[in-house]
Amino acid sequence: MQILFITRKYPPSTGGMETAAYRLYTVLSAHNKVQLVKWGGSNRLLPIVYIGLLVRALWYGLTRRPDVIYLQDGLMAPLGWIIKGVLHRPTVMTIHGLEVTYRSSLYRHLVIPYMERMDRIVAVSNETARIVRQKLPDTHPEVIFNGQDDTFYDPRPRKEHLTIIASETGIPLKTLQARKLLHTNGRLIERKGVRWFIKNVLPKLPEDTLYLVSGDGPERKNIETTIAQYHLENRAKLLGRVSDEALHALYNTVDIFVMPNVPVADDMEGFGLVALEAASCGRTVLAAKLEGIQDAIIDDKNGRLIQPQDTTAWTQAITDELKTRGISADAVRHFTLQHYSWQHAASAYEAVMRQAAKK
Repeated sequence: MQILFITRKYPPSTGGMETAAYRLYTVLSAHNKVQLVKWGGSNRLLPIVYIGLLVRALWYGLTRRPDVIYLQDGLMAPLGWIIKGVLHRPTVMTIHGLEVTYRSSLYRHLVIPYMERMDRIVAVSNETARIVRQKLPDTHPEVIFNGQDDTFYDPRPRKEHLTIIASETGIPLKTLQARKLLHTNGRLIERKGVRWFIKNVLPKLPEDTLYLVSGDGPERKNIETTIAQYHLENRAKLLGRVSDEALHALYNTVDIFVMPNVPVADDMEGFGLVALEAASCGRTVLAAKLEGIQDAIIDDKNGRLIQPQDTTAWTQAITDELKTRGISADAVRHFTLQHYSWQHAASAYEAVMRQAAKK
């Protein structure tokens, strides 16, 4: 099958959608002829990015005549509609969640109507599919979970990983060795719940607990203010964006990976790929029982789901887990790698694309 794969989110830019685009393209390319039209930089000047993607996609489409056009997120629906009209080829589009919850009235008029004109829509979680059906009642999305390949696991001794973390962050190695380590990774925005967690849960945890947060974003200043307000400078560290080596070290070292998301109007967690990344390394994962996260973490299989913003439940779960691990590292790794893989996801995408091509 010849696939024209179009994405505005791709490495070297970082994030869950970028990782998903790269892995899906890589696996699809093993068995299909895939022409990649990508943008891996900032999307601040989106109209210019759009024009560049459109010109390149039309050029490749007219010269190579793909069987199907694939668009990696819903924001590209108008672009997909134009390309479909010129090439007369079927379109398949993935929706991650935020594309159908974004509040702007201009966006709702310029983007959402074109989503319904795609031949097939894929949702990355059951919650995303529910929202798609609610916002686009004439669509029938297929649910295909994001995958997780075994690319993060590193069985080196803990001290070696901690040395990498100490070298990059400036936190003394002895401090890291002496503390119970919690970790959150992701863009610092309100729905990630980092500020809520630091304010409400961290002060109630054992004194030897150290919370490491990798990633950056618009919520960072508010989080720093909360840390200072509650005098938690020695118990919470904002690491900013870290190198791949340091992120791998964190995933393979910390005692618990926490994903304390909170509900935010018109914003949602479409899936929760970082939880799978940590689980693939055997980490204990404690995550909010919210939105698409519930498809990434399955209770008592590769982690535990906790009611969002329930301070008592979060405090108790972490305290208990630090005393006695509930699920073994091997069990967490095995379940995650067995039930979530890009090979499986790519096969499901191929099936949807072939159905669209036969329409």
